Amino acid sequence: MIQTNKQKYIEFSKQEKNIPIFSQSWWLDSVCGTDNWDVCLIEKGGKIVASMPYYKTKKFMLNMIFMPKLTQTMGPYILYPKGQKYYKKLSWDKDIINKLLRQLPKYDYFFQNLHYSITNWLPFYWNGYKQTIRYTYIIENITVEDLEKKFETDIRRRRRKATNIGVEVYESDDIKKFYELNEMTFIRQGKEMPYSFKFIESLYNNCKENNACKIFFAKDKDGIIIAGNFLIYDKNTVYYLMGGINPKYKDLGGMDVVQFESIKFALKSGRKFDFEGSMIESIEKYFRSFGAIQKPYSQITKSRNKFINLLFTLYKG
Repeated sequence: MIQTNKQKYIEFSKQEKNIPIFSQSWWLDSVCGTDNWDVCLIEKGGKIVASMPYYKTKKFMLNMIFMPKLTQTMGPYILYPKGQKYYKKLSWDKDIINKLLRQLPKYDYFFQNLHYSITNWLPFYWNGYKQTIRYTYIIENITVEDLEKKFETDIRRRRRKATNIGVEVYESDDIKKFYELNEMTFIRQGKEMPYSFKFIESLYNNCKENNACKIFFAKDKDGIIIAGNFLIYDKNTVYYLMGGINPKYKDLGGMDVVQFESIKFALKSGRKFDFEGSMIESIEKYFRSFGAIQKPYSQITKSRNKFINLLFTLYKG
């Protein structure tokens, strides 16, 4: 029986442990729906050497290749021959990415964020794609003991204050309570929730089934839950996927202690911690206050015409 690219990729992503969680087949099933994603594959000698999953959808009656909800990055995943010289590596990138792009179905608009480890976007440029630099913030290569030394003064002060007044952090499976806190944050910002509880509950259950998530809550001395975050992780990285805080208790430092415990979990498990970044100035400042290092990544787009490009530039904000 001949396997489709998708069937091959499902097996490949189970075996290839370094594929980021956002490109794992089970994650794509969760955030896209099983019928709404596919994958481009390159094989050499009967083995997969590159892959590029993509999410297919329609917006404004247009065929789209877009980023799914709560998915930070996608793009190519490329395996390189051992001992390959740098010059050959760039040639390999060009050949592989050209072949991957040729496999994409017809679309009106293409939009993907590449993982920050992909620094060579020239093959996309040569194929008519455009690039915008965005940033995430990473904590890595540091011990837990040295971690707090990197914190900005206000973070250290708020975390210690929270501890002194009896704020505690604990792990829980209460996804409903997390959703309530998350919704409070959107309401405080005057925004609508971008996803339903059913969507988040299903995603959480799939993450639990794949041993790929944790929820941390902070509670005050009276047991009132004041903040929480939803972490996901793969072999190499823990990601701060979502957070929420009760605005009545925002001055108690609940989110600061939750983030501290989350970062410690990442470092103790031998992983990096990825804040997932933000282009919002106040959020960016908060993330780097934990001593995180700025990492640029590429946002790649291509449109059928200038009108569509303008439409989706406005849509993405």
